[in-house]
Order: sequence, then C-alpha cells, then structure tokens
Amino acid sequence: MIYWAPLFHMYQPSFQDGRVLRQIDKECYKPLLRMFEEHDNVKISLNINAVLIEMLYEFDLSDTIEILQNLVSSNKIEITGTAKFHPILPLIPQKESERQIEINEEILRKEFNQWERGGFFPPEMSISSQVAKYIRELGYKWVIVSGVACPVDWSTDQIYTSPNGLLLFFRDDILSNKIAFNNITAKGFVEEIKGKVKKNKEQKQKDKFIITGMDSETFGHHIKKFERTFLSKALELINDQKEIKIEFISDLSKFFPINKEKIIPKDSSWSTTYDDMKADIPYSLWDHPDNRVHTLYWKIVRSLNNLMNLIENLDLKQNWDAERHYDTSRWFYDRGICSDTTWWGNPNRGTWSPNLIYKGIELLMKSALNAQLALVHANQSDIGEGYFDSISFYHNLLLMELYSKTKELKRRNK
Repeated sequence: MIYWAPLFHMYQPSFQDGRVLRQIDKECYKPLLRMFEEHDNVKISLNINAVLIEMLYEFDLSDTIEILQNLVSSNKIEITGTAKFHPILPLIPQKESERQIEINEEILRKEFNQWERGGFFPPEMSISSQVAKYIRELGYKWVIVSGVACPVDWSTDQIYTSPNGLLLFFRDDILSNKIAFNNITAKGFVEEIKGKVKKNKEQKQKDKFIITGMDSETFGHHIKKFERTFLSKALELINDQKEIKIEFISDLSKFFPINKEKIIPKDSSWSTTYDDMKADIPYSLWDHPDNRVHTLYWKIVRSLNNLMNLIENLDLKQNWDAERHYDTSRWFYDRGICSDTTWWGNPNRGTWSPNLIYKGIELLMKSALNAQLALVHANQSDIGEGYFDSISFYHNLLLMELYSKTKELKRRNK
C-alpha cells in the first residue's frame, strides 16, 4: 500500500490588488474547493494564511470560506498552522515569529470550529533548527518541510522526529515540482506513485508514503483548468486503485513507525537548490548576500526591529498618543515583513517588480515613522533617532537600487 498525503498552500500578500484577488478566487479557489466536494476520497492538508481569510471577507468573497468550512466539517480538509502574514521565519526574531503564529491561530479558531494545533506549514517551507524547536514548544505536533531539508537517507516507510519530538515530514520535491510545472499527467502521476511500492526479498509489499506540496494557485490560476485536467482525474484514477490510499499528513503516524534516531532538519526552503545548500545560502530568494535589494531590505528591518524594541520597553499606558502611534507602527510592521518584498527582487531568477518590492518597503517605512512618533509623544525621541536615521538612509539607497537595477536590466535585454 502506498499512502499519498497531499498538501496545498493558499496565500496572498496583504497588499494584493483586489481585482487580482477576485480573479484568483474565480479561477482557482472556488473551482478547486468545489472539485474537492465532488470526490469522496479527498484528504487534503491545507494551509491558508489568516491574512487571506481576512482579505476574502474584505473583498466580499466569504462564500469561498464557507465552502472551505464545509470541507473541514466533512473531514476532507485539515487546516495547518502557519505565520499570518507569510514571513520567512528563520530570518526574523523568534518573538516576531511567535506573534505571527499566534495571531494566525486566533483567526483559525474563529473560522474553523474546534481547530487545534496539529500540523504546521512554515511559509515557503523555510525551516531552521531554531524554528523547528519553538514550533514544537508552541504545541504543534508536526511540520512539513522540503525534501532538501532531510539530513539522512530519504525514508518513505518511517517517520523521523526532531530532538524535542516534533514529527518531521519531508515533501517529495521532485514529484511535487513535476506537478507544479505541468510535467506529468494524472495517469503518469498515479503510475509513478504506484511504482514507489516495491517488493522486498520475501516478495512482500512494504507500505510507504509520499507527500506532495505546492501552491493552490497552481490549479486554475497559473495553469488554467488544472484542477480538472490533473487533480480531479488523479483522484478518479486513485479511487479505482487498491494499492493507493489518500490520507491526511496528521494520520500517517497511525500507519508508520517512528524512527528512534532524532534528526535536525537542514536550513532550507522549498525553493532551495543544491547549489544554494553548497554555498550555504539556504534562503537565497529572500536573503542572498550578493543581492543588494535583499541586503538593504534587511538593514532596514534590523534597524526597525531595534526601534520597536525601544518602544516595547516603555510604559505606553501613560500617553495615549504614544500608544496609538505604536499600535499603528505594529499594524504596518506585521504586514511589512512578508516574504513577497524580497522575493520580487530576484531578476536573475526571473522575478523583478520594483513596484511590488516598494509596496512592502512602504509598509516598513510607515511602521518606522509611527514608531519614532510614538517615541516623540513618550518624550524619548532621542533614543530612537539613530535607528530612524539609519532606516531613512537605507530606504533612499534602496530606491536608487530599484532604479539602477531596472536600467541595467533594460540594457541587458536590448
């Protein structure tokens, strides 16, 4: 028997254009979820960031949430935890990571009755030993990470755990990417996972599991009608197969033993290449030392972190204006540390959008301004001026980099 445990990831940044969101909902979210309703053998582990849930309500698309709620109630979908605004967790302070996870949980508990901490999807599957440690300490039972994070021989018949007992599930990157890039048919996919079960010397079949994980937007938005041409067909084919069973990732531990060896996942993401690993740049799409957009962005974030820490050490209850500006700063900060800002700054990987980069930077600048104004009203402006000046300085350099890099790319493409 081969157990297939599929995971899907739904997310849009807080600054996504409403027209684009409606298009994605029409092409992907509703058709995909309605297709799941049609199949009895569906067991999907789904990550939906709380920011997207809020945006669906904001843009009058709550009927999509209702379909999802019905799928959860009918035990066809399990919802994982994550970080609300999709930051790269290994790259931000632990206290900020934990805040993002907790504010995400607030929405999940509100929208999905009896939701509890079970599985966890770190944004972009970005993992580190520290992140794995505090995910477990927060109460999560398992985490999904990229196959490239596996530090030992690949195993599909036993489950590894971290030193503190977090179950580690590794995505089959090759098969997942074949699907995501439309390089395999539904029939080919079913045949390939059937081939994972091979007889041993005694000619007895050994049960195995396979986990795939990809963006939900692949189905219908990036690849038109793909939820029908691939996914629905695959579910139909699997329904006729005795050798294949679809299961939640959470239920795999019922069928497979836990390996006694404790392992620590390698620093990585689901976009990390082997070349990235060799170069020790595990989060290269968001923090590459040779990418000036990235380096300037993180200089801004580090100074902003320091500015926020100064405010959090003050008693803001004494001054309403100081508290109000801090709350405003916090609102912009939470949204500003999303992964999208630096992701769009990778022209060598085919993603370059100065305007989308600046949408994220603008959130951070609004956060910095209000943080410093909070200090002004608390009569403590002098302690933050150095950090605020630093943020302003690097902001100007980043603007120049967006301009000069675009000119360079234009010359190259002539």
